[in-house]
Amino acid sequence: MRVSSYADVVTPDHPLAKARADGFKRNPGTLLQDILAENGGRYEVTIDLPLKFRDDLRRLAELTSDNKLAAIADQTEMRISLEHLRHHDPASTWIVYGYRVDRDPGDGHLPGFDR
Repeated sequence: MRVSSYADVVTPDHPLAKARADGFKRNPGTLLQDILAENGGRYEVTIDLPLKFRDDLRRLAELTSDNKLAAIADQTEMRISLEHLRHHDPASTWIVYGYRVDRDPGDGHLPGFDR
């Protein structure tokens, strides 16, 4: 198991852009320009890691004896680099960002997590 972050450009074929085109009222994601303004021009964003997510990570860390997951579970925030977005126009680029837990090949059955 591993925790990874992402920051993706919302392209016209992105599911959020399609939802907007189908009548969903919210804008898809966040304007890159707004993030840069909030962060003093730094190409990064910091997000909170909710307590439930951290508790789930702790349980996963115990089940898998994974010290890296345990260390992440002790953090309250995660910093996400946006450096790969420097070549995009901040005034017109919408992005989505967040984190996810991915399974690695070889991860066995995880009671309470497998569906």
